[in-house]
Amino acid sequence: MDPEESSGEVEKVLETLQTLPKTIPSHTWLVDHLTNLGFTRSLSEWIGTNLKRSGEHFTWAFNLDGIIQMFDSYRKMDYWPLLEHPPKRMEIVIVRVENSDRWDPHIIQKLESLKNRTSDESEGKLSVVVLPNSGHWVHVDNPKGLLEIVTPKMVSLS
Repeated sequence: MDPEESSGEVEKVLETLQTLPKTIPSHTWLVDHLTNLGFTRSLSEWIGTNLKRSGEHFTWAFNLDGIIQMFDSYRKMDYWPLLEHPPKRMEIVIVRVENSDRWDPHIIQKLESLKNRTSDESEGKLSVVVLPNSGHWVHVDNPKGLLEIVTPKMVSLS
């Protein structure tokens, strides 16, 4: 991922979480605190779903340092060579949601050109499927549609 193409939202969330105390007084405190820092209420509520009770306080249900390392790794990786030349007998399926502001038009165009190209049998296959009536939360927005996409692929692996 090109850092220049990022909205910075994820980075801002991770930086903010690093500044919080190790124990959080309550879910309400966290949501109010994040909202006061300028995050939306819905994002703050979602972040709060990642708290777990630890005695009278709350802690994160995840390893924040691990998440930061994974995100940094994600940002440094360039998967275009893999998408342009999938290994023989590999099928890569990209699920693109219909309602998202995270897909730049030039990326969509590049993916469409890759999926429509003809390749010989020395390479694998790339397909792009658009999940209708869905935004970022595919498993919530259109779980049936998502299952219709992934189930045949999973069955074919067994």
